[in-house]
Amino acid sequence: MTQTRDFALLYLWGVLVVVGVLALASVSVHVFDAWVNKWLLRHLAYVALSAAALGVFYALPTQPFYQFHRVGWLVALLFAAAVLVPGIGIAEGGSRRWIPLHFFTLQVSEVIKPLLIVFVAGYLAKNYESVQRSLGPLLLVLFAVGVVLALVFVEPDYGTVAIMGLVVVGMLFMANARMSHLLLLGSFALTGIGALLAVEPYRVARLMTLLSPWDEEIRLNEGYQLTNSLIAFARGEVTGTGLGTGLQKTFTPASHNDFIFATIAEETGLLGATLVLVLILALVYKLGKIARKAMQLDQHFESLFCYGVALLIGFQALIHIGVNAGVFPTKGLTLPFMSYGGNSLVILSALVGMALKIHRDQMNAS
Repeated sequence: MTQTRDFALLYLWGVLVVVGVLALASVSVHVFDAWVNKWLLRHLAYVALSAAALGVFYALPTQPFYQFHRVGWLVALLFAAAVLVPGIGIAEGGSRRWIPLHFFTLQVSEVIKPLLIVFVAGYLAKNYESVQRSLGPLLLVLFAVGVVLALVFVEPDYGTVAIMGLVVVGMLFMANARMSHLLLLGSFALTGIGALLAVEPYRVARLMTLLSPWDEEIRLNEGYQLTNSLIAFARGEVTGTGLGTGLQKTFTPASHNDFIFATIAEETGLLGATLVLVLILALVYKLGKIARKAMQLDQHFESLFCYGVALLIGFQALIHIGVNAGVFPTKGLTLPFMSYGGNSLVILSALVGMALKIHRDQMNAS
């Protein structure tokens, strides 16, 4: 029984990674006019590193992460500040999100996500009962997370801020924080979002793009990515145009990462897109089961950590697919385990490895 559950989560991870390899090969073939090309080989190297990361974190004990969860917050803060320093962070496309290292470029927001999950899970586990009674502990953890996310906002990386805000609130809910407290904090958050829309007119323009993407002026400018993505969905119909035969990926910028789901929908149709969605939901469900079992065993850190990972993968996939389908404003977010890029793939795989470790320990204890 133990092996079946372990392998179920591992199989889901593996299938999603394979689907990502196929999707990336299909996108890159039109760029290099060959199935085997630079993008595909580099992505396969990322897959190998991801498998290694999963194995390493599967072998590590979880207790040190709980004991030193504050270190996670400190490291996240240092990364968030360092990337804003000229000469350390790389400015590209109007954002400063990357730190160049010797062999690769580190995307700071991808590192901050797991660090904040570890910190919040540790804090909530340590203050589990007081979080349920009073508002003070909630304000403290939200202030600590808010300081880091404020720096991420300055980069700017609004997608990461939105996702981690949702993840943290979700973790507070799973820690049984009072609903009245969460609603109060949510009202403040909505007020802040309204203020940001008011002071930055281009954010309102993004919403208008979402509402009227086919307007002639919008379609050729702000709505260019969205309209091509929607055309890809329409062309895919039920069974798709066939792997490698999609047309809209040649017009859609970032079709290898931010809009890869549109390529999947065009080439595999409703059936393929639904299969991908089911696989992601199944992975999130398995993580939720591990978290629920840990809570029953009073393993609060392990439970909240797994809930955090499930929420991160679920919300990021939801927003990515929603952006591709024209439900949400355009954000630079990858599709978990499938988009091109090593940072997200390696880090999410490491988190899955740690969840597998938690599940194995549960089975050994029962």
